[in-house]
Amino acid sequence: MLTRLRKQMGPAGLAVAIVAVVLALGGAALAASGALTGKQKKEVEKIAKKYAGKPGATGATGPTGAAGAKGDTGAKGDKGEKGDSGTPGSPGAPGAPGVDGKSVEAIPIATGETACGGNGGAVLEVEESGEQQEICNGSPWTVGSLPPGKTETGMWTVGTEKTETKPSSAYAPVSLAVQLTSTAGMSAHFINAAGQEEKFSEAIGAKPAACPGTAASPTALPGTLCVYESTRSGAFESGEGMSFESFRGGVAVAGSILEFYAEANGFAFGSWAVTAPSS
Repeated sequence: MLTRLRKQMGPAGLAVAIVAVVLALGGAALAASGALTGKQKKEVEKIAKKYAGKPGATGATGPTGAAGAKGDTGAKGDKGEKGDSGTPGSPGAPGAPGVDGKSVEAIPIATGETACGGNGGAVLEVEESGEQQEICNGSPWTVGSLPPGKTETGMWTVGTEKTETKPSSAYAPVSLAVQLTSTAGMSAHFINAAGQEEKFSEAIGAKPAACPGTAASPTALPGTLCVYESTRSGAFESGEGMSFESFRGGVAVAGSILEFYAEANGFAFGSWAVTAPSS
């Protein structure tokens, strides 16, 4: 009979029918207590498991639903708090050593040697420069003589106050504060305001290469006394005013004397430069 019921109701239906029968038979007990006993529960579960069918196959996946509308952009959040300072970095690697500086070498000049006029001193040279600077000792009583190749400069002026028209000679000193050691081979030149060399009241040509300076910036090459005229009274071409004659007595270690041919109330002035011979 169970076989016939199973065919007509199926396994699940049969299980439900059996549970219903059990509940009907135990109706009085349920009415009295309002619930199944533990034994009844176990019997019902046992019968349901015995006749329950196996789970069916998984159904096909349903179609994907349409995407929802994009939500509104959220409000900008508050600015975050400032973070803590980071830890100090490790010290960097030491730099490469710098280039060594240049030393100054001093070469003594003994007293009595030709250099420094016998007064002694030293020759200074910056390492590898090839340029030497001679520093000479001075005399205990004087500054000594003008070192070889060094230049000394100064000013000169001359004038007359004669009222008569008779020409006369006028003299101007070139006095050297630092005397020359020797005048051997020295030459002297007078350069007038026109930039010409003048002698015995005549222009004898352009100024020599040994006197490349001017009255405003007097210079002289070694072994030369250069006298530069800045201005004079009268006109040189007319023979009026002042005109240069000669270096009276040549050049001495203390300087020289300029001799002029002077008209009445004549005047002239300028500058000079002297450079001691190189050796």
